Amino acid sequence: MAPPPLSDLSMVDDVHVAVTFEGTEGPEDVYLLDLHLDKRVRALSEDAYLAALSPVVALVDSTEGCLVRIGREHRLGDRPMSAVDVSVSLPTPSVRADETDPGERSEQQEAIAAAVASAFRTLIAQCPAPRPGDLAHDAALALARRRVAEVAPESGALGLSVAAEEHVDGQWSVRLVGPASGGFEVNVGFVDGHPGTTHLRRLPSGEIVDSVGD
Repeated sequence: MAPPPLSDLSMVDDVHVAVTFEGTEGPEDVYLLDLHLDKRVRALSEDAYLAALSPVVALVDSTEGCLVRIGREHRLGDRPMSAVDVSVSLPTPSVRADETDPGERSEQQEAIAAAVASAFRTLIAQCPAPRPGDLAHDAALALARRRVAEVAPESGALGLSVAAEEHVDGQWSVRLVGPASGGFEVNVGFVDGHPGTTHLRRLPSGEIVDSVGD
């Protein structure tokens, strides 16, 4: 069988974007965008991804800078598949001295979440991907575990217990905890309820409280 034309490698089926804030114990805040396009299209230029994500980076005041990776993966054969992977890794912003309540998210964290959501909306609009239907309960929990396994494979995501869950406006908020790996709060559909968007937050030890049945 003849190899596919090289021009096929300029097309893409899937788009994956990750914005990760790293802490001393690994990823602390991770925002994920996964789009499965309805047809193969020419990949966006690097400039399009960088332009969408630049406002997020601009909010983080750090001398450590950030790490940006943009890659392509092509699987050839009977079932060809091409994907774009974009990742931005940043240090977790330091907590300011005037933030006295550790349970509250800082204004900077809220601004970052809003900037990521805006960036993801831009990329969703630029990629012709059909919007998946709302996730059912079991599918949402399975996806939450899968995202934790991807971000923190050492956590043993399949063995984590569901400590709390909430479903509002197409968003599933799931709290997964374990005796050894700590816990994670996973918000599936954090951008306007779109199931392809996920926000994971590693829980400080003081926040890992089993609230099932509350």
